[in-house]
Amino acid sequence: MDANPVFYDASGRRRRQFTLAVAAFVVLLLLSAGLFGATILATTPEPALPFQAERPGSAGPPNAIERGAKRFGRAIVRRGKWLLNGRPARLTTLTVAFHAPWDSSSAASLQRHVDEIDWLVPGWVSVTGPDHHWTVFPDRAGRQIVNRAVHRPKILPMVQNALNGEWDSAGATALLHSPPARKQLLDRLEQFLIANRADGAFFDIENLPPSAQRDYHAFLQEARSRFQPHGWLIAMAVPVGDPSWHLPAYARQVDRLFLMAYDEHDPDGDPGPIASQTWFAATLAKAMKGLPVDKVVVAIGSYAYDWTPNRPADTPSIEEAMLSAHDSGTTPRFDPASGNVTFSYQDNGEDHELWMLDAASFHNQMMAAHAEGVSGIALWRLGTEDPSVWQIFGRRHRGATDVHAIERIPAGTDVDIEGSGEVLRVGSTPIPGLRRLTVDGRGLVTGETFVQLPLPFSIERAGYKPGLVALTFDDGPDPDWTPKVLDILKAKQVPATFFIVGENALTYRSLLEREIRDGHEVGNHTYTHPNLGQTSNAVTRIELNAVQRLVQAFTGHAIRLFRAPFFGDAEPTTADEIVPVEVAQQLGYLSVGLHVDPGDWTRPGVQAIIDRTIAGVLASNPERSGNVVLLHDAGGNREQTVQALPIIIDQLRARGYRFVPVSALVGLTPAQVMPALTPEEQAAARTDLAMFTALGAVQTAIKWLFAIAITLGIARALVLSGLALWQARREQAEQAPAIRPDRFVSVLIPAFNEARVIEASVRRVLASIAVQLEVIVIDDGSKDGTGDIVERAFANEPRVKLLRLENGGKARALNHGLALARGEFIVALDADTQFPRKTIARLVRWFSDPEIGAVAGNAKVGNRVNLVTRWQALEYITAQNLERRALARLDAMTVVPGAVGAWRAEALRQVGGYPPDTLAEDQDLTIAIQRAGWKVRYDQDAVAFTEAPETFRALAKQRFRWAFGTLQCLWKHGAVLKTGRPRGLALVGLPQAMLFQVGFAAISPVIDLALVFSTIATAMRVQEHGWAQTHTDLAVMATYWIAFTAIDLLAASIAFALSTRERWRLMWLLIPQRIGYRQIMYYVVLKALSAAIRGPRVGWGKLERSGRVQAR
Repeated sequence: MDANPVFYDASGRRRRQFTLAVAAFVVLLLLSAGLFGATILATTPEPALPFQAERPGSAGPPNAIERGAKRFGRAIVRRGKWLLNGRPARLTTLTVAFHAPWDSSSAASLQRHVDEIDWLVPGWVSVTGPDHHWTVFPDRAGRQIVNRAVHRPKILPMVQNALNGEWDSAGATALLHSPPARKQLLDRLEQFLIANRADGAFFDIENLPPSAQRDYHAFLQEARSRFQPHGWLIAMAVPVGDPSWHLPAYARQVDRLFLMAYDEHDPDGDPGPIASQTWFAATLAKAMKGLPVDKVVVAIGSYAYDWTPNRPADTPSIEEAMLSAHDSGTTPRFDPASGNVTFSYQDNGEDHELWMLDAASFHNQMMAAHAEGVSGIALWRLGTEDPSVWQIFGRRHRGATDVHAIERIPAGTDVDIEGSGEVLRVGSTPIPGLRRLTVDGRGLVTGETFVQLPLPFSIERAGYKPGLVALTFDDGPDPDWTPKVLDILKAKQVPATFFIVGENALTYRSLLEREIRDGHEVGNHTYTHPNLGQTSNAVTRIELNAVQRLVQAFTGHAIRLFRAPFFGDAEPTTADEIVPVEVAQQLGYLSVGLHVDPGDWTRPGVQAIIDRTIAGVLASNPERSGNVVLLHDAGGNREQTVQALPIIIDQLRARGYRFVPVSALVGLTPAQVMPALTPEEQAAARTDLAMFTALGAVQTAIKWLFAIAITLGIARALVLSGLALWQARREQAEQAPAIRPDRFVSVLIPAFNEARVIEASVRRVLASIAVQLEVIVIDDGSKDGTGDIVERAFANEPRVKLLRLENGGKARALNHGLALARGEFIVALDADTQFPRKTIARLVRWFSDPEIGAVAGNAKVGNRVNLVTRWQALEYITAQNLERRALARLDAMTVVPGAVGAWRAEALRQVGGYPPDTLAEDQDLTIAIQRAGWKVRYDQDAVAFTEAPETFRALAKQRFRWAFGTLQCLWKHGAVLKTGRPRGLALVGLPQAMLFQVGFAAISPVIDLALVFSTIATAMRVQEHGWAQTHTDLAVMATYWIAFTAIDLLAASIAFALSTRERWRLMWLLIPQRIGYRQIMYYVVLKALSAAIRGPRVGWGKLERSGRVQAR
């Protein structure tokens, strides 16, 4: 190679300057990011804003508790021996739990304890009514939990004859009596169990008359026949103490019989123990007579009944019951007469008597069940249970357990809601409870004292103001919809509160400023709109602080209102929903919920949005206020919201309602919820302003780059395809020059360590027909005997000459060969290339035109042996050859490929031969001879088969050389752009090479990363918001992708149609090639740009040959 190639810096000065510049940039970037990050991470809690809430009163416990204490001591002594010594205790039993899909607390308990459960009985199916209506209760959360469990329990969906708490005796009786109805039910159930990967079914058919028992037996027998091929289990619930149910007969038909041993006192009766120990033991003993113990599972309750005079009892969970005791100042008491816990209290002047089955009751009853030797214990139910139950119950506790483990009561997981309104604050955080137990020598709990009651999160609400309405808008600002919303609010003179998403405000600062300028309030809706229930507290703080700093930097105001994404309801029910509120509260925010949600994000229709909003506001009451309305000004197509908004305002005003900002609902002023910054805060905000402005500019630039890249990519594909078709028509109409066999051609083959392929290559050339030729092999210092092979193989072939040189590079070797060449035309090819017999003749026929200085042929990959080479074959067909054909139409061809091209010797010698100062000597020479006034032609039929790299590493090495050589040529021939000559290269050839081969390849990694992040973010939004709210984002992405892919496929199809004898099955590789192949191109272009700037000496590099080229 030349001693001074293009870009080479022998002094190393550019390398040092580049390294210093990169280092300085990185340091500056890190310092700026660190300073910016420090402001985002810095959390200075603001003082709490004023807030009010209320609590119930209390009453003392009834005298009946003391009388019961005297009876129980004698009862437990009298029955104790019978309870425990009847037969050996069976401790290795099934753990079964009932799950209520309609109760979020049940799903939360299932999430915590799913790996402790052997069988799960979810209440998924109900069959009721005279037409035996099949109802499936949705349970997305429950299904996800069991499917992700480490130890997935067996699933036995429960089939009941109940709906909305009412047992349908008549419907069930009719269903069981009708064989067709039974078959229809089993047909549907079978498909349901298959679809839900169930392990059987649990039948809970209650309130049946004695006459229906025979039909129930027939149904179970039919179910058994249907289930056996699947290996499914049959379990059923049976009442205890009902003589019309012959339990031994049922036990013979099912795999497990569940004795539901609770409700000694039911909600419709008088207050009393839910399942006293003596009643439980006696009932269980009686029911067990004649039953095989290995088929019996005892269901033990863990819940509460709360009786008030003159109406049925409520059914609170144990956590809710203990919270009622705490709020009323009452301490629950263990009743030794029953073994249940009870207390009384007063709420709003109404007396309550509450009984519950806590962990102590559960322990005693489980001991009694074990004494009977039953096969399993079932918990009724998840979500209502005393959380301490799991210290003695479950897969981990099959053996003997220490009952004292239940003395510690986990903190409550439910949420205590107090006050009225939709503005929230956390009143208290969860506190674990503590009880002390008295246990006798037999292991029975005989006494229980509550030292500390467990407490859940306490949420206080405020803002219930009849006659006032606060409009709130989430997810903005958006350039399409926020201005329209603001215009309507301005025209109607209505204040509103906008809960902004930081990444949107970053890009649309002017809209944020207008919201404040128009007199509206702004609240924090996080920076990226994540599901905060699935993030850490630290991430939540960062999300909030990022928005806070952005608003401060852009507006000079702080914000004190917050609404968590996805948890806007004013009645949060789980810790996932409360923790973000607590984190925000610690930072000085008030959380704003809502009760009026018309679901505008689902686009239900303009009238539906109007009707739902009006109905929600009119239904407002102290228990469920309707002062805050949720609408959206971003996140999708909000045309329906914009159309509904003025009508909502007019109709509510006509009914006497007044519109206010959220702050007015809690007696605050806009200045309190959006205070102006202090001078010290303004100084920090100015620093943040620069960073936010830069980030916004980068984000906007990436969006524009993406749009421009896609647009130009589509345009380029269309233009190239059109030009290629135009050129093809011209070729068909144009008569190619006749082949002249008397043409004398010198074929130059430079070779460096080409022993594996050199002989085949020379023989292929010598087999050429319709042309006179000489072959000059230039051995450029090979170490593998390349020259010796040529010398031996062609010793008697006068047309072959061998020139041996010290290694000096390809250009030097070719120039030495050119000096010896006698031909009028020169063909230079790589040693790995194989020519069909007419290729040379077809190339040189075009030289009948004296203005033509070079002819490019059609290079094809000859070793299509793996994915790497097939991708290159596809690229040669759909990109290189299509582009070459199109550019030839405009006299803008930049490369006559070294694999297959012919040159007029006069043109070569005129420009000084092969240039030694670039790695892309074929491209350099092509541009040079055109600058010298010669024309370049392309011949589609002059085919050559070349060996392509067979590994990604080798491909990257080759393409780096190509990319670096292209940069050298573009730099070396930059005068073409200045002078505008030759016209085709100046206007099309070089600009398109700069733009598409270098420019787009350099910025494409940024665009691709942005696209990946955008795709992930959109997928997350679809999962979190659903299709309705995000289909616009998906539609835009899909439109871009489909349009680009369709045009790409069209261009590729045209390329294949214009190519001869190509296999269309390569087309299926196009899309994966575009995804995977491009990454290599990005890498080599960036590496080449770096090398060009730094100025090192870049060598040719050697591609190891496999010799597997197949000429077709």
